[in-house]
Amino acid sequence: MKKLLLIAGLLSAMAPVLVQSSYAGTRNFFTPTVGGDRLSFCSKTGRTCGKPIADAWCRAIGFEEALNYQRDRAASNRPTVARYADTGGLCRGKGCESFKQIKCWNGVS
Repeated sequence: MKKLLLIAGLLSAMAPVLVQSSYAGTRNFFTPTVGGDRLSFCSKTGRTCGKPIADAWCRAIGFEEALNYQRDRAASNRPTVARYADTGGLCRGKGCESFKQIKCWNGVS
């Protein structure tokens, strides 16, 4: 739980860089970024991946949660850079996985 709060806090601090306004309903974000870098699919430790990261990213930009998400498997086979949501640090190289897409939902329609 502490790790998820840390992720949400870090992303919230970066929210002005992510998106300037909130949205109603659902919205797809392709190759979501943090600070200009692709969002890492996992935390730095690798213990938290996928949905918790996507949820925190959606909350940081004014949505309630991620309805679905997709890992960019092609990016893990080529050198890439992705930013960890929990530390803000960068992952560099072929092993860095990132999101291809995140679909965020907000109960207000």
